[in-house]
Amino acid sequence: MAGSSINVRELAMETLTDVDREKKTASEAMNITLRNYQYMSKQERSFYTRLCNGTLENRIQLDYKLDRISKTPVHKCKPYIRSILRMSAYQILFMNSIPDSAVCNEAALLTKKKGFRQLTGFVNGVLRNLIRQKDALTLPEREADPVKAMSVQYSIPEWLVDKMRSWYPEEITERIFRAFLQEPPLTVRINLLRTTKEEVKTDLEAAGVKATDGHYTDNTLQLTGYNYLNRIRAFREGLITVQDESSVLQGYLIHPKPGDRILDICAAPGGKSMQAAERLGLADPDRKRQPGSVLARDVSVSKVERIQENLERMQYSNIETQVWDAVQPDPSRKEQFDFVIADVPCSGLGVIGRKQDIKYRIRPEQLTELVNLQREILQQAVTYVKPGGMLVYSTCTIHPGENEEQVEWLTENYPLEPENLHQYLPETLVNEVKDQPGTELEQGYTTLLPGLQSCDGFFMAAFRKKKN
Repeated sequence: MAGSSINVRELAMETLTDVDREKKTASEAMNITLRNYQYMSKQERSFYTRLCNGTLENRIQLDYKLDRISKTPVHKCKPYIRSILRMSAYQILFMNSIPDSAVCNEAALLTKKKGFRQLTGFVNGVLRNLIRQKDALTLPEREADPVKAMSVQYSIPEWLVDKMRSWYPEEITERIFRAFLQEPPLTVRINLLRTTKEEVKTDLEAAGVKATDGHYTDNTLQLTGYNYLNRIRAFREGLITVQDESSVLQGYLIHPKPGDRILDICAAPGGKSMQAAERLGLADPDRKRQPGSVLARDVSVSKVERIQENLERMQYSNIETQVWDAVQPDPSRKEQFDFVIADVPCSGLGVIGRKQDIKYRIRPEQLTELVNLQREILQQAVTYVKPGGMLVYSTCTIHPGENEEQVEWLTENYPLEPENLHQYLPETLVNEVKDQPGTELEQGYTTLLPGLQSCDGFFMAAFRKKKN
């Protein structure tokens, strides 16, 4: 940007190309860049983030419009040229504050810089055609082909539009797709073992960060007006941790007594384990009784190291970590835990609004593969629950096969009884979800849907293990 030694558009181009080649996820690529360029100004950081996220979330629509004015389809262009065209088209079509001439000039400079001088005329010509014709480039007619029309309008692959329309009524599907295009808030959970909401809000506001209460939970805040998370004292010192309200609500199903033992079998990055540990601590604030414990497991050293980093920052002391593959049996832990948390690997379709590249990475056959993997994990998870103890199952997807169909499979095959979720969840949420698809509170499960709930898409279920 003007007056800066950092070429933010070049950084965005590199990020988008890495994501397009599937070298990195969008969040990985963006986090690396933001970490390497911590000295970026707030304006530069905001522009970089919007350019990457906006280009990704609208990619199918951008390609559709570019293909209508270019002799060479976008998918046949070289990766860097694809990224330059897409992010330039995003600025022209969605960012009115940037002069079109500046977008074209910067695109030409980047094309030359990446060694494609011979393609400068092509890039410039396509973008100038787009500028001239942008108001005439209409979207496909809904009546002629509703799946194609929704795919282009909301930049959702056609196969996924088709699936979603089979899972949910069309009006709900459209609300979900609209929500995916809205910027989600950054939600943090407060470490109530070390501070209070009032203290955190005062501290944040003194630092110029706006903090508003969560929609459903009394231990969350939504933050705006910050530049870099690590510059917020409350975050650095472990008074808050990033955790969406959907995930925090799952933690409400964990209601331990002093001395209870809790197992989190797919724990990284550790948010649910830490919330469980906090609820254990709050159950015995004077620490007069036998302390409980949390065992946080995940499949790799790198994942467990992430958990440990968060534990050190948040200063939770009653959590042990362990590398363990959740599909592997562990007879030494049979029926040892009062609560087992199974937040399993999933398709992630509920968090597309936060991780836009998910919709391009996921393939139809992976949905079936994930269902089978989840069942392998759940088969082991059930063995760790004490008779009378609770299994809490969750995903961040809105795919019924990974959600309510797994509930049916569990109750048919294992000695589990659904817990009525009404007793654990806030009344405001209960009133929202009680009549919507994917929710049967009395049968122990609920699906939170983007556009219907003010949080990420999420599924949670709770079961009580029958006593012998």
